[in-house]
Amino acid sequence: MFEALLADGVASSAGEKIGTFVVKCLAVGGGFLVGYFLGGAIAWALDRWVFAHKAPEQLHKACSILVGLTLAIVVALIVFGDGGAGIFGGGGNKGDGKSATDSDKKGNTDPTPPATPPKKDEIPPPKPVDPVVPTKPADAVVRVTILGGSDVPGDERYYLLDDDTKPKTFSELKNAVLARKEKEKGTVGLMVHFRPMNAPSLDPVHSSISQLTRWAKDLAKLDVTFAAPK
Repeated sequence: MFEALLADGVASSAGEKIGTFVVKCLAVGGGFLVGYFLGGAIAWALDRWVFAHKAPEQLHKACSILVGLTLAIVVALIVFGDGGAGIFGGGGNKGDGKSATDSDKKGNTDPTPPATPPKKDEIPPPKPVDPVVPTKPADAVVRVTILGGSDVPGDERYYLLDDDTKPKTFSELKNAVLARKEKEKGTVGLMVHFRPMNAPSLDPVHSSISQLTRWAKDLAKLDVTFAAPK
């Protein structure tokens, strides 16, 4: 049964193509006949009004044949060329009538990715917090010199307070700085100094430096600065 349907479809398609070809050939032949008679009429008019009936009969036939062939060629170009489908086949482009150029342009256009809306539950990243910079210098400055190397007498006495020449431990230094802070009416800052001979030997993460700066900033709330090396 399937083979019979397939054979019927092939025969129907072939018959349609043959019928269309015959119609086109008849159109070409009709164009030749119309051109032949039109050429004869043109030759007769020229012979009467221009040549005063002196043109030979062969010229009349040649003009008729020439015009007939010209019109037949024009009809053939129309029915067998790109325009033939438009006259007999319902248009060269099947479907929505869009040209191939429009399809190519549309196909080559890169699609715009859709914008992704932010999620409702998504928490934006925190903004970086700028370090707090004092608006004005401290009213009083406590000068602390950190010793190193052979200048340290022992018992971790790393610190000299202001002009005092007796080294202090970290505990003694804290008590002295807090006592100085209570005496001052304004703000108190801590200025850290190093001796030129000992500064290169002191590691920035050495406990004598780290414990002092951590305590002064976090607990005593002092503005800690380091003096420029001389």
